[in-house]
Amino acid sequence: MYLATGAGSISRVTEPRSFDLGYKSIVGTDGAISIERCKTTGGDYFTLTLQVPQIPLTDQTHRKDIEKFMRAYFPATLKTLGCG
Repeated sequence: MYLATGAGSISRVTEPRSFDLGYKSIVGTDGAISIERCKTTGGDYFTLTLQVPQIPLTDQTHRKDIEKFMRAYFPATLKTLGCG
């Protein structure tokens, strides 16, 4: 939740809620964040942030689509990195 509500470069997910992906994950009305331990040249964790700024902040209709995308894309990305 810190990443979703903080002021950092991978933040600003509106109305974040945790969801069960098997990894630490949140989904909001305009994006999502998932993080998992994954040793790469960039560090010890891999974080995927999806931001969809075109969605109005009060529009709740895309949350399930964003979650569906993360359920497919995040595990597949971890596999390509050798971490899944």
